[in-house]
Amino acid sequence: MFKEWVKKILLGKRCSSESYINYLRSIGVNIGEDCVIYVPSKTLIDEQYPWMITIGDHVRITEGVKILTHDYAWSVLKTEKGAILGASGTVKIGDNVFIGMNTVITRNVEIGNNVIIGAGSVVTSNCDHNCVYAGVPAKRIMSIDEYYEKRERAQFNEAKKLAVEYFDRYGKRPGKEVFHEYFMLFETAEEAQKNDVFRNKIALCQNELDTVKYMSAHKAMFSSYDEFIEKCFEKCTNCVKEQSE
Repeated sequence: MFKEWVKKILLGKRCSSESYINYLRSIGVNIGEDCVIYVPSKTLIDEQYPWMITIGDHVRITEGVKILTHDYAWSVLKTEKGAILGASGTVKIGDNVFIGMNTVITRNVEIGNNVIIGAGSVVTSNCDHNCVYAGVPAKRIMSIDEYYEKRERAQFNEAKKLAVEYFDRYGKRPGKEVFHEYFMLFETAEEAQKNDVFRNKIALCQNELDTVKYMSAHKAMFSSYDEFIEKCFEKCTNCVKEQSE
């Protein structure tokens, strides 16, 4: 409680995602439901023309993101020629968008629905619906369907890497909660909902039923956590079989 109080004193409106979003709404930014700004103290959302910013539902804004509605580069023209030539524009972000760390979104940009923006990107032009963008300037990398297939193929290899690196670091096999992003490899929907960590993941994004339906329609790669973890260490010669969490 004391830490939270100090945080509120030091950071004010930026002390939490909820307080920062409420503040942005109060000055005119249009922000939808179920949005998260993960590190408000290190995020910049332009307040010069707040009514020029629209953010849809289910948008995730990570650390270091900057959303700009104006450009002060005209100061060079003023110094050189005496002219004040304003530069402003809207930023519109659709529904179900993830904006990676340290991304910059400039004025006159519209981002569609179901879009992923890779970390460190500079978004200077519109992003189509259902696509992944990354780079400087940001370019289309693939469709959301292609990204889904890519991530699906990578699940076991990434989970195995987590397990082996965990063992190398701590000298013991990980408990199942370590795989809180990979539990669909070995759990049924029914079993997953009995685990607090997994149940919390299922509840994310306000579509718990969709996740349960997905798990029911897609059989897990392994019949149990034990089978999964044994497969992870199948060729790991320095792992002691009987050692477990």
